[in-house]
Amino acid sequence: MRYRPFGRGKERVSVLGLGCMRMPVLGDGFSPIDEERATAIVRSAIERGINYLDTAPTYHDGTGEDFVGRALQGGYRDKVHLATKMSRKAVDSREDCRQLISDQLRRLRSDRIDMYLLHNVTKDSWRFFEDVGALDLIERARDRGEISYVGFSSHEERDFFMDLVDAHDWDFCQIQFNYADRGIQAGEEGLRHAASRGLEVVVMEPLKGGILARDDLPFMEAFRSSGKDWSPAEWSLRWVWDWPQVSVVLSGMNEMAQLEENCRVAEESGPLSLGPEELRTLERAKESFDSSLQVPCSSCGYCLPCPQGVNIPRMFTLYNNHLLSGGRSWGVTMYNFATAEAELAGNCVACGECEEKCPQDLLVSELMPRVHRELLLDD
Repeated sequence: MRYRPFGRGKERVSVLGLGCMRMPVLGDGFSPIDEERATAIVRSAIERGINYLDTAPTYHDGTGEDFVGRALQGGYRDKVHLATKMSRKAVDSREDCRQLISDQLRRLRSDRIDMYLLHNVTKDSWRFFEDVGALDLIERARDRGEISYVGFSSHEERDFFMDLVDAHDWDFCQIQFNYADRGIQAGEEGLRHAASRGLEVVVMEPLKGGILARDDLPFMEAFRSSGKDWSPAEWSLRWVWDWPQVSVVLSGMNEMAQLEENCRVAEESGPLSLGPEELRTLERAKESFDSSLQVPCSSCGYCLPCPQGVNIPRMFTLYNNHLLSGGRSWGVTMYNFATAEAELAGNCVACGECEEKCPQDLLVSELMPRVHRELLLDD
């Protein structure tokens, strides 16, 4: 396993981290976790050199932290840097925020949380966290030795992300970054900006919720023609690790075969290790990926601002990803839990202003209700 120094204390952190949001489960939902299989994956990952584990209070229907705490018993806790988060879905007041940290230490069976994040910061949740003084509480917990490093995760667009980076003396941030999404959310510019401010950057969704690991989508032809026997997942991971600004790449590995492959790729890849032809192959793969999208939105932003606040390019990105994933949960999760309410497709009133500006001539007012119906979770 390769390691990099992390943070002010120059912790020795593995470049591959285990994301504990997609542990194997019994049945079709997010819970209950298949504890026997999941524990074997966690402990095998640690034995292979992975020492960064990421969880959150909302994962696996609220059972994720308890599971991780149990899985790390028997001496495994002291071998890892443990990350968890303050999720807006888990708190409604300043007292809730204070109590959450205590509850997390208990659930994780630990006297400290190594990496602590404000979870999935949107424009709405940032206002809440500011109003209740969440960062003040987190910094006090750090003073008590209960937290070591403070960061945030966000799926918001670049301008908000850049402001967020500058809003606090963070140690690290967590962003979605992969070859298909290099121009959306924080993107390349956000990655470079965070690194230039001294933040460690943890990458989530390097495989775009598993979409980029599939071998039945059009981008596979670009990989086949390269002459290399790398899987789509390997191509994707190598691309992320090629960026010197990336500290850790999280992968939600729920099968031993995935763990074995990803550990091998982590060892064989590294910053600036891809050659010109390999980078061209990935560009062709991105072009193929873009051409497979059902709604041909280029995210140019000409449709913005929407009078109702709808983030039209983001809505089409989530909808396209939802369709490409075979209707699996990722796009639905992003729509319901990683997007400000004011930006949702359901706010569209079909005024048509965006359609007059769209260079793709998309019938936005007809598509937005469909996006909302497909992605909205029923109460």
